[in-house]
Amino acid sequence: MHAQPSLFPADLASRAPWFDADAAPIAAAGGQRCFHVNIGELRVGARTDQLQALLGSCVGIALLWKKRGRCGLAHCLLPESPLPPTELGARYVSQAVPSLLRLMGACVADYADIEVVVAGGGNMLEACSARFQIGQQNIDAAQKHLRLHGLHVRFAEVGGKCGRTLTVDCATQEVRVSAIQKPARVVHHA
Repeated sequence: MHAQPSLFPADLASRAPWFDADAAPIAAAGGQRCFHVNIGELRVGARTDQLQALLGSCVGIALLWKKRGRCGLAHCLLPESPLPPTELGARYVSQAVPSLLRLMGACVADYADIEVVVAGGGNMLEACSARFQIGQQNIDAAQKHLRLHGLHVRFAEVGGKCGRTLTVDCATQEVRVSAIQKPARVVHHA
């Protein structure tokens, strides 16, 4: 396999306004920091970090590189960018996969060592026609772009009609996917 040319300028990670390596975590416990990865964002975690995304029709793509002790998480809103990716980001699945690999410092020779977990892509709006089933389109795009980069999915929990939380523990290289059930109803007496 030949090395792919870089799609991004070498210093782009330092210029990306949405990627703040010094961002404050949403929580910290026992020396571990927890970062919420918002829609269209991606983050590479340090060994003491936990990365988390709340997913509906969006797809979360987690890359685990045990050999280097690195993890990354992308929270993708849409399947395909209308233009070739020129910036780091995760608004589109097509943009997120090369962006994560770049931020993690991986080259083509490293791809065999990287494990992938994909979650989300739920059908959150049952009444919509197939044309508007963004969840399935995101799942298909994730499969396509991971395959194009020679990455293999170790685990996937996708589709269905529920939201999910995807949590990556960078210290243990474990990933937890939790289905979000309907919240309990509270009825007060009159």
